[in-house]
Amino acid sequence: MTQALEGIRILDLTWGVAGPLGVLLLAEHGADVIKVEPPGGDPFRGYPGYKVWTRSRRSVVCDLKHDAGNDAFGRLAQTADVVVESFRPGVMERLGVGAEALADANPRLVYCAIEGYPRDHPLAGRPGYDALVQAASGQQWEQPGWRPGPIFLHMPMPSMGALFLAASGILAALHARERTGRGQRVDTSLLQGAFLYTTQIWQDLERADESFHAVMAKTDPPGIHQPMIYECADHQYLHLSVMSGLEPTRSLEEITGAPASPLQIDMIDWSDERRAELAALQRDAYKAHDRDEIVGALQAANYAVEAIVPAHEQFSPPHPQLAANDMIASVHDPDLGTTTQMGVPIHLLRTPGRISGPQPRIGEHNDPIWGGELGYAADEIAIITAAS
Repeated sequence: MTQALEGIRILDLTWGVAGPLGVLLLAEHGADVIKVEPPGGDPFRGYPGYKVWTRSRRSVVCDLKHDAGNDAFGRLAQTADVVVESFRPGVMERLGVGAEALADANPRLVYCAIEGYPRDHPLAGRPGYDALVQAASGQQWEQPGWRPGPIFLHMPMPSMGALFLAASGILAALHARERTGRGQRVDTSLLQGAFLYTTQIWQDLERADESFHAVMAKTDPPGIHQPMIYECADHQYLHLSVMSGLEPTRSLEEITGAPASPLQIDMIDWSDERRAELAALQRDAYKAHDRDEIVGALQAANYAVEAIVPAHEQFSPPHPQLAANDMIASVHDPDLGTTTQMGVPIHLLRTPGRISGPQPRIGEHNDPIWGGELGYAADEIAIITAAS
């Protein structure tokens, strides 16, 4: 069975998070992705996530700063449908292989640039690392946490947004090419990736009232969601959702044996100490129950609840939902051996995606691509792949 993007060739010059992951979504639906790396390889190769992010593609080394490497890349781009890069604005143009130069030789080429900031942004020439974009976009200032002031976001939100913008922009340009016969430039950035998640709902934490902090805080003091984590027997935990919209068929008190909470109107005169004492008794009731048994009882009574498990427990034994959705894959890595990785996250029922291989070694496909496909001799390949 053919795959959705079979016949599409992508040259991947990206590094970091957004580019490799965005291209991965396309690679595992059949695109022939060639990772074009500098001599010595992608500087992020040592990052553990790269074992997954850069799988299902081939690798060649190309020194774009050397005339021979530059010319070879130009020839390779003539065979491609898409070029994706994540350099600062102007870098590819200075090397002579920017969007316009490549389009002159290959008018059907889709050229996607993933930058830190849009090309006309005041910070366009600045380093576009995720944490710096978090800082410059207001995300760290907006994030409440364990102290007043800005907080670092552990989720690389700008990159995680940009990866979807890049993949969808490339697909839109390829679809447009079917009508026009011509490729085009696709621009996105980590800044736009951050905006993708904000939906333009802004809150200045320095001006926020107490209710905002109470709902949003994720560390200390705890917000509304943190007290919904309950400890059960043997130091096991569950999370009980408070905003599920479900109608329970039994009360929590009936299921857990905890003392009931009076109506809010009846607690209006309670002291903080008395409220805390009731909450402690209710939490202690969960500690008398086996986690899996109490989760089963709560689910049977139509509560939105799940056991809290360490990440590795999803894979051995596999969580039934992950297994049912083919989200667990065994991939043999040439350096690590057999690894357990996430599966293909987008399911097409008629043309399913698949993992076509592990992360390639640096320049693993120099000979079949430079030599076999483009006809370069061994001494020419040595020049193309050597640092200038």
